Amino acid sequence: MEVRILGPVEPSVPPKPAQILAVLAVECGRVVPVERLIDLIWGEQPPPQARKSLQVHISTLRRAGLPVEHRAAGYVLNAAPEDVDLHVFRRLVARAGDEPDLRARAEALTEALRLWRGTPVVFAQTLDVQRLAAAEALVDAELALGRHAEIVEKLGAYVAEYPLAERLRGQLMTALARAGRRADAMRVFRETRKVLVDELGVEPGEQLQQLHRDVLEGARDSRRNYLPRDAGDFTGRDAELSRLLDSDGGVWWIEGPAGVGKSALAVHAAHRLADRYPDGQLFVDLHSPSGALDAVLRAMDVPSERIPEPAEERAALWRATVGGRRVVIVLDGVTSVSQVRPLLPGSPGCLTLITSRSRLCGLEGVRRIPLDVLSSDEAVTLLQRILGDERVANEPGQAAEVARLCGYLPLAVRITGARLAGRAHWPVSKLVKRLSSERSRLDELVADDLAVRSSLELTYRALDENVRRAYRAFGFLGLSEVPSFLWGHLLDEDALDQLVDARLLDVIGSARYRMHELVRLHARELAEAEDPPADREDVVRRAVVAALSTVDGLTEHLFLAVPRMQDSLGVVPTVARPADKDAWFAREEPLLTKLVERAAELGLAEVACQLAEVLVFAWFGLRNRYEAWERSHTAALEAVWRKGNLRLEAVLRCSLGQMHYKRDNLVEARSWFETAQTLFVNIGDKHGEAVAMNGIGMVCRELGEYPSALRALGRARELLESDDPEGVAHALYGIGSIQRDLGDDAGAFETLAGAEAGYRAARSRRGEALAARGIGLVHRARGELDLAEEHLVRAHEMVTGTGDELLGCYTAQALAKVLLRKGSLDRAERLLRQAMDGCRDVGDRFGEALVRRTLGEWRLVAGDHAGAGVLLTEAVTSWTDLGLPLWRARTLRDLGAVHACQGDAAGADRCWDEATRLFTRLGTREAGEARQWPAQWGLAVS
Repeated sequence: MEVRILGPVEPSVPPKPAQILAVLAVECGRVVPVERLIDLIWGEQPPPQARKSLQVHISTLRRAGLPVEHRAAGYVLNAAPEDVDLHVFRRLVARAGDEPDLRARAEALTEALRLWRGTPVVFAQTLDVQRLAAAEALVDAELALGRHAEIVEKLGAYVAEYPLAERLRGQLMTALARAGRRADAMRVFRETRKVLVDELGVEPGEQLQQLHRDVLEGARDSRRNYLPRDAGDFTGRDAELSRLLDSDGGVWWIEGPAGVGKSALAVHAAHRLADRYPDGQLFVDLHSPSGALDAVLRAMDVPSERIPEPAEERAALWRATVGGRRVVIVLDGVTSVSQVRPLLPGSPGCLTLITSRSRLCGLEGVRRIPLDVLSSDEAVTLLQRILGDERVANEPGQAAEVARLCGYLPLAVRITGARLAGRAHWPVSKLVKRLSSERSRLDELVADDLAVRSSLELTYRALDENVRRAYRAFGFLGLSEVPSFLWGHLLDEDALDQLVDARLLDVIGSARYRMHELVRLHARELAEAEDPPADREDVVRRAVVAALSTVDGLTEHLFLAVPRMQDSLGVVPTVARPADKDAWFAREEPLLTKLVERAAELGLAEVACQLAEVLVFAWFGLRNRYEAWERSHTAALEAVWRKGNLRLEAVLRCSLGQMHYKRDNLVEARSWFETAQTLFVNIGDKHGEAVAMNGIGMVCRELGEYPSALRALGRARELLESDDPEGVAHALYGIGSIQRDLGDDAGAFETLAGAEAGYRAARSRRGEALAARGIGLVHRARGELDLAEEHLVRAHEMVTGTGDELLGCYTAQALAKVLLRKGSLDRAERLLRQAMDGCRDVGDRFGEALVRRTLGEWRLVAGDHAGAGVLLTEAVTSWTDLGLPLWRARTLRDLGAVHACQGDAAGADRCWDEATRLFTRLGTREAGEARQWPAQWGLAVS
């Protein structure tokens, strides 16, 4: 069904549904959030039942046969762009921009403008700007074809519709003058001046006034200033401006991306330098070298009849004309060096300022000024200068956020400032809200004839199709930066280099590309409009595979709560490892997390899940990167849930349980593990069930729920016995640790020895070190300090070889405690200080509390009773916060000893009584040792 919104909405429906249909048609094929629909249709004060009303209006559209579908986030018009007149209009305008033949260009623009039947019911101002731009482009083509008389009537109609459009009026004056109707052209100028003064209180711009002088005098005075009006609110660029003002002429190439303020800098500098170049200040909006030469020659008072036709002769005449003179000329919008060469003055006393979105290549003797976006402070200052009131000062935080959402791009800041200046009743915060949506941000960055989208469109349409394709792919990927390990699998390097030359990409460091946020939004918008969904998704899928090919080779064997489920997902071939793994991951973590979220957003559940899981064992779990871990897995979980993939859902739930276990959120961790275990049982996945049971067992052990822990770990061992020796070893490690806590030393030795052998057979150095540490702790609990030291030294050396800094903190703490009991206080303290630093670096709360408690024990042995009391009291608070009763009891026992050493019998009794109750309830080995404490520490204070 054809949908027409460039005028009254067709098919015809009631007013509110028509507005909704028009909004959906503008976003054809893209989901429009409910909140944005309500805001666009009802404005700032929607009715209380706006959502209900929206549903009713959507039903009206569906009854009319319109393909409006509900999605999770909002509604979408499921129609092809060629069925919506607005998108046909835009396609025709884009085709005209690519068309070198003037007649074909005029035909395409004429066809596009015929689609307009009146004023659109939504986005009228934004769409009208696009229509005006198309009309001006059509007039340019018609004038270039010499159709001066034929275009006058059409131009008059356009001027009647857009009475404040100076460019249209200038085109009408040009057409009339070239048609021999000088008097009519003069009348148009007088009418224009009256309209502008009456309506806006301003005089016509410099270009229109110059055109008036041309018509009036029939020639130009070469000593006059033909520069556009200088920006009164020009901001920043101090270093660049100083270079230009200090120069002694020559050629300067000012380059930068669309909207960065190249023309503003060139014009501002030219105005400031006007006195030093008294023979002329020229400005050329460059379209073709031939036309530009004609313009500058006439500007220097060369009669038209003396201007030769061949371009080479015009260039020679231009050099002769300015020879010996001092002229400043701004060549604006240069796209290639070939445009510039004929226009360069031969005189050394001249200054040429070139602005271009392309990088300089092949022009000799040129000095280059690259422009980037403004600083945050400069962008806020520009906003304040445009507004000229106290609104920025009243909302400084909101003004800074507007500048950030504009990407500090001068054009975008100028547009937002113009919108706010024209809406005195708007607080700055209102514009923040409107700019916050990525989907609609470019729609908001439009004010009169200024628009970020159209500025970018000019650059984009000048590219070859393969470069455009790379641009769209980069934008759709959703990443602000793309490093070499991704783009090497996705994008052609030549195409990327051309995007760099067009200033749509920047190169950072070695072969790393960055795209400005607003440019990325434009590229993504074009990808969604021009590329098939399958092609778009394939870009993201290939990016995830490229990331996996690097990250999967960096995975580590971690023993947290759950071993990695090696068979849960496909394994991707690896590539070369980065030289510095930690530095690489620290740099790439935001990008990799965003890539998981982007894949999940597009429904690429399997690859999103795979990358999220691999990242746990490569980085998140190793360095306790909890925020990225949770973000990636929550996004992937939502995607697999939508797909109904129960196995992947269980895998991700296990991993989130692992994360909460690591964060010491034990009750929440158990909930995740239990849900995963139920899912695995329901789908008959015994290996998955065992992995989840391992997690449940380790959580229950930490909570002191030993019977439940032994049942879970025993079940995991049973299920894993035949196919996962490493998983069996992990279950044995948990069982042996519980046996040690309960005082079953013989059972603990046997079980932990089995775990050690299993880890060794699996070639897991980390696991072997973990089991050796466990055996050492049994010896330590039995008072067998030499044997304990032997095992713990071996464990610590093995861990040091693996690079697992966190596990190294635990082996260091365990060894330090043995050294402490053997009287080696200095060695013990060094190990404990190192362990504390390591735990703090990765935010391990359990480790910090454990080391703090051991430092308290160290102070107790060293005779610093007050210091010991402070550290142990802090540790007790930590164990309480973490919900770990066994560790609270152990630390209370130590704190009781401090009170005893200080002669505080009552304080010691309070601590020991609570510790005894906890040990007894838990059934641990310490329950039978409680009677010895008073005598042990009473002897110490006597």
